[in-house]
Amino acid sequence: MSERKLAHIEKIDKIDPIEGKDRIVLATVLGWTVIVQKSDYNVGDKVVFCEIDSIFPSDRPEFSFLEKSKYRIKTMKMAGVLSQGICFPLSILPEGNYKIGDDVTELMGITQYVRTMDKEDQPPEPGKKYPAWMLKLPFIGKRLMKSNKGYSEFPAFVPKTDEVRIQNAPQYLNTDIEWVATEKVDGQSGTFALEKTGKGFLRKKAKYDFAVCSRNLRKYVPDNSSYWYAAKKYDIENVLRKLIGENKWVAIQGECIAPDVQGNKYKVSEPDLYCFNLIYPTGRVDSVKAKEILGEYGLKFVPVIETGKKLKGMSVGDVLAYSNGRSALGDTPREGIVFRSSDGQESFKAVSPDFLIKYNE
Repeated sequence: MSERKLAHIEKIDKIDPIEGKDRIVLATVLGWTVIVQKSDYNVGDKVVFCEIDSIFPSDRPEFSFLEKSKYRIKTMKMAGVLSQGICFPLSILPEGNYKIGDDVTELMGITQYVRTMDKEDQPPEPGKKYPAWMLKLPFIGKRLMKSNKGYSEFPAFVPKTDEVRIQNAPQYLNTDIEWVATEKVDGQSGTFALEKTGKGFLRKKAKYDFAVCSRNLRKYVPDNSSYWYAAKKYDIENVLRKLIGENKWVAIQGECIAPDVQGNKYKVSEPDLYCFNLIYPTGRVDSVKAKEILGEYGLKFVPVIETGKKLKGMSVGDVLAYSNGRSALGDTPREGIVFRSSDGQESFKAVSPDFLIKYNE
């Protein structure tokens, strides 16, 4: 089952005609726009809305029309309009009292599309999970790690890096928040955390636990992954020791790029890391300050596009158009933009439609 809410109950907020088309119209659901049959839906109708990256079960006849697309919902542009998702009437579901916002991903049998490069980031097979304390046991820890493929659970105290899309959070466009806009880099999300595990005794130094993580898993065993490459290249454990101060823990998060990651859009010759978060137990440090702090230790930060950006009065379409553009890291369309509030505590992402269409995402 996907952790992301891919199929949910929503209502159609708006319907616009499509120039030159009589049978189809453009429906707005939350901040998403999706092409639907004109005769099937009206403004205010409750629908099952399924987002892009949804993969439908191939053994259910009601979804057989998706066979040509391999049962996957992607971003598409048709008749000059952007369509991201698919709508179904509530009759596609078992009888029930469904409310706006209800998650029906599991009821629809939908799973999430996983990029090839991210498949290594999936949890170990059932029966292959071991808690951190077992992996640290003398003599048997290494043996357990080997059978566990070197993985364990992601540290519970660190928030994962998945940002909400603007289409699911259009309420941000009605606020006076000032945003820092940074480039969304297309790589592999990595987390590097340091936790104090003991205060030490007398003159003994405090004890620390250093964790190198992919998006969903901790990678106990040093390997040739971009995560461990970056950890060694920038001596991140020692950087975190200098940053932790009196805090219980500190974490750096960033995007790892490499020659064998996501088609090497940035044409790099070796793995590298572009940080986007510096986090303490009290929350995220704002992007401008985080860039300054991490830069003092030689760490790179994702490109900052604009500071003090105000979005009030803009539409979701305006924000998506703003997310299009060229990458500051290479001759390629940028994946999009991540917006973080000036205090670092609020955030969302806008994934570039141009990027999604070009790379068939």
